[in-house]
Amino acid sequence: MSAIITKPFAPVEPSRDFVALGEAVMRGVPMLRRDLTPERVAEAHRIATQALEPAGPVLVTAWLNSLSEVVVNAPDVAGMAGEKCKIICEICSDLPAGVWTRETMMAWARSGERGKFWPAPAELYAHLLPFAEKIRWQVHAARKVVKMAEAVKEAPKRRTPEERAAVERAVNAWKGRQPVQPKDAMRRMQPDQPSLRQRIAECRCQLETADETARAWLEPFIANLEAQHAAICRKQPRGFTESAVRA
Repeated sequence: MSAIITKPFAPVEPSRDFVALGEAVMRGVPMLRRDLTPERVAEAHRIATQALEPAGPVLVTAWLNSLSEVVVNAPDVAGMAGEKCKIICEICSDLPAGVWTRETMMAWARSGERGKFWPAPAELYAHLLPFAEKIRWQVHAARKVVKMAEAVKEAPKRRTPEERAAVERAVNAWKGRQPVQPKDAMRRMQPDQPSLRQRIAECRCQLETADETARAWLEPFIANLEAQHAAICRKQPRGFTESAVRA
């Protein structure tokens, strides 16, 4: 069962800087270490420790007694410590005790025509609800900031230059203990591939005994290979005519 607040207290009023920080945190904006300054974290601790428990009859009665001085049809508040005050406490049981302040009482008195009269329980709840949402939002944002600050403290620190040098020496020592691979190890693992000159010679041999169908694709293929070889050697390709004449 949650505790009941019986003594009046004023909620912690956050600074504009913390309001901006809280809005960013509640929207999921990533925070850097430099954003969580000691001043902001200290303010978050003060706001996060606020109680969100409801107020007890004594605190509610004290607030209603203050309200009776600014309305025209106030009932006998001294006699409200019984059933009427109990009903108001039940209806407003989900509101934090921080809403029962002079600020909220004056806000009712300044709310226009209705502020001259005593509020019904439903009207009172609707009047206090925005103040309660503001307090809840501030507390939840502050608790999130505190949690993020604790996570930053637990994060591993960056290595110093001496530590990085020690790691580098350890890695180099480990590399020195590994067997040295010969430079041509990868080359030996791959099968030998024929050179362009060899492929051109093989295709020309096939061209001598090829029929018309095979010659239809062998001749362009040989021309392509000769063009590649000429581009590498920077020589003009001989072409089929010169190849046939020399053959």
